[in-house]
Amino acid sequence: MVRNHRRFALSDVTFDGEPVGGATIDAWQDATGADCWLARVLMAPRDQRTGGALAGRTQDGRIVSGRVALIGEGPAPRPRGPVLMEWQGVSALLADAAAEER
Repeated sequence: MVRNHRRFALSDVTFDGEPVGGATIDAWQDATGADCWLARVLMAPRDQRTGGALAGRTQDGRIVSGRVALIGEGPAPRPRGPVLMEWQGVSALLADAAAEER
């Protein structure tokens, strides 16, 4: 059973510190009460990464971040242009307290 599902957009998204544009986040609690999240990002695949750090800005200006792992096998070798990449959160999606104080 899924509880507390939220979907929201992120802007100024970075992946391992490199800008990638925007993302859509789905966040929820699973049946055990654990926080889960998924990020969908239209990005150019780089070096077939399977994980990294994702960060971005919410509509109200908060910066959120967390570690992610690639869902599935990823794009085919040598795709043309950006592809939709789905990343599963492997750590909590955290809000940057310093950004909230600004």
